[in-house]
Amino acid sequence: MTPLNLLLAALPILTLIGLLAFRVAPLPSVLITLAVTVVLSFRFPLGLSEVSELGGRFGGVTITLALIMLGGIILSEMLRASGAQELISLWLNGAAHSRERAILLLGFAVTPFVESIIGWGVGIIVGVPLLMRAGLDTTRAATVSLLGLTLCPWGSLGPSLLLIQSMSGLPMHDLGFWIALCNLPVLIVMGVTITLVGVQRGRRGRTFAELAVTIAVMWPVLLVTNLWLAPALGGVFTAGAGVLTLLALARLTGPLPRMSRATLRSFSPYAVLVGAMLTVIGLANIVDLGAVETVLTNPGLWLVVTALIAPLLVKLSRSEMLPVLSRGLRTFAPVCLVTVLFVLFGGLLSVNGMGDTLAEGASSLGFGFLLLMPALGALTGYLTGSNTSAAAMLALGTTHATTAIGANPLLALGAQTAGVGAAVMASPARVALAVSLANSMRTVEEPAANLRRAAGITILANLGVVVLLTPAVALLA
Repeated sequence: MTPLNLLLAALPILTLIGLLAFRVAPLPSVLITLAVTVVLSFRFPLGLSEVSELGGRFGGVTITLALIMLGGIILSEMLRASGAQELISLWLNGAAHSRERAILLLGFAVTPFVESIIGWGVGIIVGVPLLMRAGLDTTRAATVSLLGLTLCPWGSLGPSLLLIQSMSGLPMHDLGFWIALCNLPVLIVMGVTITLVGVQRGRRGRTFAELAVTIAVMWPVLLVTNLWLAPALGGVFTAGAGVLTLLALARLTGPLPRMSRATLRSFSPYAVLVGAMLTVIGLANIVDLGAVETVLTNPGLWLVVTALIAPLLVKLSRSEMLPVLSRGLRTFAPVCLVTVLFVLFGGLLSVNGMGDTLAEGASSLGFGFLLLMPALGALTGYLTGSNTSAAAMLALGTTHATTAIGANPLLALGAQTAGVGAAVMASPARVALAVSLANSMRTVEEPAANLRRAAGITILANLGVVVLLTPAVALLA
């Protein structure tokens, strides 16, 4: 391997990072990067055999990604239009029994729960109004909703995990377990920061104690779900365990409010989605479903099915359906296009020899390469704002490089993915979404949300994750 080969192999990734760092939009950034990759085919060939391999390896996962995005985005629009999200928020605020517990419940459990099911920043869209109703000002509500994205690797039922598994060839359950193992610093740092930002100084002691109990429940659930049940449901079950734990703590101080029929209907799409996934996974463990198993256990399928029946569950009228579908498709089209192009870019690196060349160069760093994984993941998550896009950029090269130096690729991918998932919350797109949403809901008396402050706190929190995760990688290696 010559230095020129290494430089040319790194040029597309450097181009993409540079464009994103200078705030060029994702779509033109990835298009320019793809053009650079194709131009370099004189050194890294792209013939019919490479294109055929690309389609065979990434066609299925690309379809799954598109279905997850389509179902998740349309379901979110339906819940918003029907008023289901509003009813859910009213019940949760009443059930918390205290402002401090409500902030922890909404920021640390409900926000990641919604993000785990739907993704694409919907956790922020749901979290900001809930937190403002709980009494936070615009800046604090925006910041806490961002910090609540603690389970992003499992967002949208884990399409990024599917992509990493497809590129690395590693067992899905083992991969999910190692990512969950490395996600403990994320839960700790973000939970502590949510408490510092959202709770008044004199009332933090009890909240820290309840946070410790909640993490002590959530992390084992995350490990067990990924190792023995279904990695796609890791975020849903973990955040759900957080919700139940905090409601149980609230129940110690008084009875929970009763749910009306309308409120129960509002929760029903989530129940249908999780129930369907559990049923087919349980069936697959008992009966050999053959080739049909891959289809029936696909989270994208059940998100679309849930979106199709959601109007019946939440009583959405036919006249309301057309604008909901129109908004959903307008949101879906650009998001899906960018994601597919990022997958295409990662796939090209895997079939044209660039990934192998980069892996060989990275292996020269030896053990030091492994220690860079949390920081590399955090930087990529910040720049791309997407777990899936970051996975497409990094998964293959990381697998090859760690294998070349004799290290554990599961540990490297786990640390890297945990870093990516946390840093997504600090990406400019996510911060802008949270701040603009908070400002759109503020009253005349309230000051506008401070974008720099929200961004600064989330970036500092992510630096804390990297500081904790790096020595943990050294101990686990």
